[in-house]
Amino acid sequence: MHYLLKWLLAGLAVLFISAAAIIGSMRAGWWNPSLEEVKAKHAGAPSEFIKTGDVTLHVRDEGEGPVVIMLHSSMTNLRIYDGWAEALKTGYRVIRIDWPPYGLSDDPEPSKGMPGVVTLLEQLVKQQNISEFTLVGSSSGSTISVLYAAKHPEQVKALALSTLPLSAPPTSEPPFLVDFFQYIHQNWTPGYLPEAYFSAFLGWLYGEPSRLTPETVRWYYETNNIPGKFALVKAYYEANLAAVWSKGAKEEASQVTAPILLQWGDRDAVLPEYLVEKAVADFQSTQVDVIHYDDVGHYPMLELPGKTGEDLKTWLDGVYQRKGQD
Repeated sequence: MHYLLKWLLAGLAVLFISAAAIIGSMRAGWWNPSLEEVKAKHAGAPSEFIKTGDVTLHVRDEGEGPVVIMLHSSMTNLRIYDGWAEALKTGYRVIRIDWPPYGLSDDPEPSKGMPGVVTLLEQLVKQQNISEFTLVGSSSGSTISVLYAAKHPEQVKALALSTLPLSAPPTSEPPFLVDFFQYIHQNWTPGYLPEAYFSAFLGWLYGEPSRLTPETVRWYYETNNIPGKFALVKAYYEANLAAVWSKGAKEEASQVTAPILLQWGDRDAVLPEYLVEKAVADFQSTQVDVIHYDDVGHYPMLELPGKTGEDLKTWLDGVYQRKGQD
């Protein structure tokens, strides 16, 4: 018995030392991919970097025709729209940006939250001499789109939004593995999250986890683990609590006059489908078209890029056809 106890204690000591060494190396940044590595992998053609004030924006500008500007959601980047950009660029000029603090864009100033992204978009539009455009948004990118459209009705000709929080999202219950990795991240490794976390997190957000590809998990892991990113994301969230979520964006929604498309999955774990009815009611000054998708979660453009992209293009074609007849 004494012999077994000695081996048990030795095994626990080895386990403890190994765990401490792994956590220490994660805290030291040894596991993080470098910015240069991520750029080399994810900023090939047609990516470009545009200086807008003090901000360096990662941008992809493709196609010709009416301008469509795409705004991704939190914790992701312009790559969520790879499929939609491919579908739209045959008839539209599609501009995708990584808005700070996400992706490969860099803002040296403290975050102002969503209002700061609105200001950045104002500067980019002016710099690029774009007079009118459609805004495509996903989740928090949808909220930013609403804030911008309320402020600049003369510029925004249409809004295509996939999932939309107009107030602080309801409390959700992620699976144990997501909570476990978040606990370790928040208490021990604030600058790093392992690839297994993104696999579990995205699997939770997908309506059908079998649609999640290893490639998608990998680019989420790489772009979010760029050194220093998580500290910037934390500052962004804290800025949003005061700037947006303290009051929500319902007032701005009531001011939007551009036609709106809402694309929403029935299995969205973060923004449940019952929020569609509330969002439609909040848009008091415009027409809202809704397309529901069965067995789809938070990212319609990732789960069903072909179908949802085709629906978006059909709707946009109709909007611009009607505008041409006016």
